[in-house]
Amino acid sequence: MDIFRIFLICAFVAVLGGCRKKSESVAKEVREAGYAMTAEGWFEAVLNNDVSVLKKMVGGGFDEKIKDEQGRNGLHIAAESGSREAAEYLLNRGFSVDEVDEAGQTPLMLAVLADKTEMVKWLLRQGADPKLKDKNGFMALMLAVTNGRKAEVEELATYHREDLDSALLLAALVGKAEVIDALTNYGASVYARMEDGRTPLMLAAQNGHRDAVALLIDIGASRFATTDNGDSALSLAVAAGHGDIAKMIETGFVGDKLALESDEEVAEAMDEYLDEMQPEAGIDGVDEDGLLALDADTLEGNDQKDDPANGGSQGSDGSAEAGGLAALDGSPVVDHENSRRDFSGNPVTEAPGRQREAGGQAGSEAAGSRSRSAVGRPVVSLEGARISQGVTKPRSAAVEPAMGNAERSPEEVGARENSRQRGIAREEEQGELPLVMRHYRQRELPVEVREVSGGVASLHLIGPQPRTVNVKAGEKIPDSNLVVIRVFSRTEQGKLNNNEPLEVGIVEVEDSLSGQRREWIAGRPAAGHDPVAMVEDAATGQRYLARPGQRFYSEDGREFLVNDVRPSQLVIEEVASGEVRTLPLRGPKG
Repeated sequence: MDIFRIFLICAFVAVLGGCRKKSESVAKEVREAGYAMTAEGWFEAVLNNDVSVLKKMVGGGFDEKIKDEQGRNGLHIAAESGSREAAEYLLNRGFSVDEVDEAGQTPLMLAVLADKTEMVKWLLRQGADPKLKDKNGFMALMLAVTNGRKAEVEELATYHREDLDSALLLAALVGKAEVIDALTNYGASVYARMEDGRTPLMLAAQNGHRDAVALLIDIGASRFATTDNGDSALSLAVAAGHGDIAKMIETGFVGDKLALESDEEVAEAMDEYLDEMQPEAGIDGVDEDGLLALDADTLEGNDQKDDPANGGSQGSDGSAEAGGLAALDGSPVVDHENSRRDFSGNPVTEAPGRQREAGGQAGSEAAGSRSRSAVGRPVVSLEGARISQGVTKPRSAAVEPAMGNAERSPEEVGARENSRQRGIAREEEQGELPLVMRHYRQRELPVEVREVSGGVASLHLIGPQPRTVNVKAGEKIPDSNLVVIRVFSRTEQGKLNNNEPLEVGIVEVEDSLSGQRREWIAGRPAAGHDPVAMVEDAATGQRYLARPGQRFYSEDGREFLVNDVRPSQLVIEEVASGEVRTLPLRGPKG
């Protein structure tokens, strides 16, 4: 027994000596490479993207999960420094892509803060969760916004459809003009509001952010919108002592005029905006992520469709504004029920036997003065249109690991695969429809109906020299081509008055140049046209002008109704089933 014990002790000493020699050998190799077998040496190798040294240190028994004083491990350091190969090696070793440090920040957040765009893109493909929040409550997108990381905002935007308006309000608050530009391109609405009613323009004006104010005005933010307390961007700028911004808001860049716009004019302006954002777009120019994603979470009741204050259908003239049919195979389209019409609802006659060009483009003779999209098709009304069938988006290819599975343990393989599959599943978790909301527009005018009484309307004209005028039927509104047709009152019900009957004053006006008519309601912003959306058939590139009350069809014959047009979404209903869906604003870049 004593001899056996001696043998075991000798064997243990021999093994220990061998391990010591191996460790010393590894340490020597690490030193020769310019590092030390310490935490500092480990993190320096990560910073330098020196995977060969990392492998040596791990092989020599170094604790790869070591953290620094901020609670960051090697993957945090790799993400912050943009060390892609080191990051992939560590993920392959079983590191969690969403590990948090002492501040609750993930590798993705650190990559965003360090302006490492390619690393941000790569981490998202590996399944990094962009919805996680740090201990201050900030997601990666909000960190990108507050730090002015435009490129990172663009990478994260498609993961945050429901957060884009909040991100835009934050960008306006901190005055990041380039970020505002990026967010609105991806679907954030300049009509978004804080709980107290402040818009992005109001926030930028109040906080003295001149560049942000200039951009917001340029891309269509209303300078006349007010909060529930009656504050406007102008009054907030004046109260905060930003006189130069107040002057900018008064003057504007285009020059405001009291005029009513036709559907053709609105469509042309929206179409030109989209073309500027997508100059290379074509039939195949729709972003990979530009298709509408719908799942159970997007279905909702249409509780706002009858509320005019929320862009509802009340106040629509109900006229038929039928649109164009877009044939996918280039064949002629014959559909007597849903024949092609212009914006006024009049049928567009094409010569007998005349065929549409490939992709559904109509002849220029039929287009008239209507706008044309980037793919050469005239923008038409969604009323009566027939959109293409749903498009199936190809499944994402799995991200190839840097090393073969043979070099990793089953646990490491499992952790790596879980991370990758989370990223893939996040792209495929929703189904698709081909109709995409690309743009929203509502034009508020520099006039407010203050009071209606005895056939006389009191109008407050907003501008460098504000004034109040009284007008009645037959009179012209000063400095405009608008003629008052009627001044009257009617009873309405809506959310603003808890669905109780309420008498409201109405001023009906007509533009003597365009012939357009509008009703302005006392106490609500006066508009130059109804809230409208530009939607796009992602399969063909055909664009349509959408407004509440329109009906359109899918190729398989299903009928849909536009219940509501809102700044950030279009609410549609499948007539047969009654199923209500929302199409979120995705912006010109998807």
